[in-house]
Amino acid sequence: MRPRSAAAALLAALFLAMLGGGGASASGGAGPAPGPGNRMRVETVCFPVTNPAGSRSTLYGQRYIDRPVTPRTPAIVLVHGIASSTENWDFTPSWSVARALAQAGFVVISYDRLGYANSSYLDHPGGGLTLTTAAQRDLLHQVVGEVKTGAYTTTRGENCSAPQRPAALRNPTVVIIGHSAGGWIVAGYPGQYHDVAAMVQADITAATPLAPGQGGSVTLDPNHPDYFQFFQTSQDCQTFNIYPPGAVQAVVDIACTPPFLDSPLGEVTEIPQTYQDNAQLIKQIGPRIPVLLTSGDHDGIVPPANARADLAYYQANCGCDASQLILPATGHLFMAHLSLPIWLDHVVDWLRVRGIEPHPLTS
Repeated sequence: MRPRSAAAALLAALFLAMLGGGGASASGGAGPAPGPGNRMRVETVCFPVTNPAGSRSTLYGQRYIDRPVTPRTPAIVLVHGIASSTENWDFTPSWSVARALAQAGFVVISYDRLGYANSSYLDHPGGGLTLTTAAQRDLLHQVVGEVKTGAYTTTRGENCSAPQRPAALRNPTVVIIGHSAGGWIVAGYPGQYHDVAAMVQADITAATPLAPGQGGSVTLDPNHPDYFQFFQTSQDCQTFNIYPPGAVQAVVDIACTPPFLDSPLGEVTEIPQTYQDNAQLIKQIGPRIPVLLTSGDHDGIVPPANARADLAYYQANCGCDASQLILPATGHLFMAHLSLPIWLDHVVDWLRVRGIEPHPLTS
């Protein structure tokens, strides 16, 4: 048996603490994760991008660094799904995908996609219809380029309206991880742009279309009809995202407490086109970019049979190293389930085996 990664060992220990009553409460009141020297740095970062209207917008994000890093340190860019934001990658200091990957030795960046949370696009009337998966993929390409060159900025403020300074860090090796609709964005990315070191697609299929009604329903926002509300109640959110026997209730309470974020309508008006585009782009990936597909065994959006069909499509068409992880006792929002340490362990080891080494811990 291989030794567990530092990230997975950390979350496993924290999970045991939660079971023992010393972890997060239902209100999310967890204490800081006991990282090496407790030196986690979480900074606001800002990415200037060209939006679908051809003008400039700024994407808000957060950068997680746990140790001294250099340009040789790989960066991981996290791409959220619908009705989500950067917060889905960092639910509490002790139950956090972003922090655990940073503690494993990566520079980790999550960002609010355009049209979500702190990356508002409401000043462009009707702009929510232009924020399609293809448009979001182009925006991700701009983010990846800025991570590689260090052309983004940081700020001590809570958002990108505060004074900014140069990022002072470039990381030419970039891995992209996308969850749910973010998985649609990253699925087509390696075949279109070929500028990342690896791709992880989580809790979505890229080439095996959803069955009718499988993706849930939407309610238009009466104040912004180019945006929609995906969840109306906490129960809606839990039904869609959670497999109760495997859930971390403290995290579920955070993830599924209203109000819920609006989402740009463009992402769901062109779902058939998204699957057609991704099916073609997968054929253009080639041997340099490995692909990992992950999902839960009780994910209503990606039942195991659909997940295996998606893997078979990749393996038959991408010309790439494609593999899969199906998590036990896990629903759609994998970050809210007890299997998260398994996912972290697998992803870190999968990257390391493929030569994408996290930065070593130094004293």
